[in-house]
Amino acid sequence: MLCKKVLPLLSEFFDEALDADTSVQVSQHLRQCIRCRKEFNNISALHRQLTSLDRVQAPEYLRSLVQHRLAQEPWRARLRNELERWWSIVRTTEVMWYATRAVGTVVASVFFIVISSAIAPLYIQSQASAAQQESLRFGYGQQVSMNVSKILGVPQAQPLRSSRSDPPALNPIYMVKYADSSTAGGEEDFSVLTSVDENGAGKVETVIKPPSDQTLLTRFTSMLANAQFRPAIENGQAVPSTMVFTFSRILVSD
Repeated sequence: MLCKKVLPLLSEFFDEALDADTSVQVSQHLRQCIRCRKEFNNISALHRQLTSLDRVQAPEYLRSLVQHRLAQEPWRARLRNELERWWSIVRTTEVMWYATRAVGTVVASVFFIVISSAIAPLYIQSQASAAQQESLRFGYGQQVSMNVSKILGVPQAQPLRSSRSDPPALNPIYMVKYADSSTAGGEEDFSVLTSVDENGAGKVETVIKPPSDQTLLTRFTSMLANAQFRPAIENGQAVPSTMVFTFSRILVSD
């Protein structure tokens, strides 16, 4: 293997995530190439340094925030994440990898059998004009598609809609005005979870990390209630969503 193909695979080789054939080729290349072996040694050294670091305690509010985000996550996103996690397990387990390939081959064979049973011969009279023959071929293709969908139990496809999505947003001028009015006092920081409806109205739902000075939170809640948000957009439509705001007041002295 060439260096340009080996270098991107070094991290996966270190994690033993490559298949057997590729692992052997990378290992043989490392015995002969000083440059790639040096890069692999750097990855190993970095891993040892990272594992020797002390663990950092996660904030207490992180669990509630993650649980809330998971509850708000669409089921399609949760399904995609679960499939990606399962696929990573399959790729790192050689026996399951080959078993999955075997199952895929069987499914593909069944699919081709279904397609073959849905196709009927197309006969075109030699006297037909070119335009008539093209029309017949187009109609034949549509009929095959309908037959396959009917056998597989798949409903007819609908026109695709735009999948564009935009998160909610708040004009930064609101935060600037709030910060200017909250300069008095000591150092403070707090976090809140805010819901934004499809009309752009905001409301504090949960105080993730409360401040010691409750007047800060009261003014912040009032500011959000009177602010006009840009609602989240999903498939061209405004939808309810959530935002997390974190405010920190830091004192700086000469």
